[in-house]
Amino acid sequence: MESKDNRLGKGLSAIFGERNLEIPEEKKEFKNDLFIEIESIDLNPNQPREEFTDNELNELKNSIKEYGLLNPVTVKLSNDKKRYILIAGERRLRATKLLGETKIKASILDKQDMSSMELAVLAIIENIQREDLNPIELSNSYQMLIDNYGLTQEQLAEKVKKQRSTIANILRLQKLPAEIKVSLKKNEISEAHARVLLRIDDREKQLNLWRKVISEKIPVRTLEELTKSGVKEKKSKSKISPILWDPQNEKNEDKLRKFFGTRVKINKKSKDSGEVVIEYYNLNDLERILDKCE
Repeated sequence: MESKDNRLGKGLSAIFGERNLEIPEEKKEFKNDLFIEIESIDLNPNQPREEFTDNELNELKNSIKEYGLLNPVTVKLSNDKKRYILIAGERRLRATKLLGETKIKASILDKQDMSSMELAVLAIIENIQREDLNPIELSNSYQMLIDNYGLTQEQLAEKVKKQRSTIANILRLQKLPAEIKVSLKKNEISEAHARVLLRIDDREKQLNLWRKVISEKIPVRTLEELTKSGVKEKKSKSKISPILWDPQNEKNEDKLRKFFGTRVKINKKSKDSGEVVIEYYNLNDLERILDKCE
């Protein structure tokens, strides 16, 4: 299995490739498993993780106490080579400090000319690889890169090696009311729940349904049915063509959903005809779907 450090090296190559920098072999790129003074480490101002609960820090502290720090933190030397800047591993750093330790095991990135944007991107990549970010933290991080550095969704997708549709879907979470964002961060609802709630334009209806999801523990599939009446106008009672069920529809819908990066519905109305409904949620989303069709 490919090691995480090796995958991180690939991420670095992707980031610096556009600047025509040669990326050395992993052993030259990182100085691994060195113990450095905790007090010599400055936190990364663009750390993607936003919250560290006392419970998770104490659990990690107890784990480190019993088994040691299995994954070193990632740092780089400051420009004056007198201090270190933390790229990833703030939770591990905090837990180690709680133990009263003065030193911590670190992988030191031997690069001196990294911009603040590159540091931010690298921190996001490292956290993504460790699956340390919740959807809101990831969405906030992507939005920060767009706002602070003027990146387009396409440029951001290239830097973090994700499809543009994936970036667009994560960024849509920014439109959620603050209460639902907090709920998603606390894992009271899933990201799938949040995406369904985004279909509702009315904020109060959105919040009321979110409260219902939590209080009644409503699954995503049921929530999808509940939102249909909230996002679609009632159809006329005039005669319409019946929608026929086809066992192949689900597989075909899944293929189209993966291709367009959004919800797709196939309505079969006769043996040889029907309609394909592709949903979009804003003009940027529509533009992305149209680009797929070119």
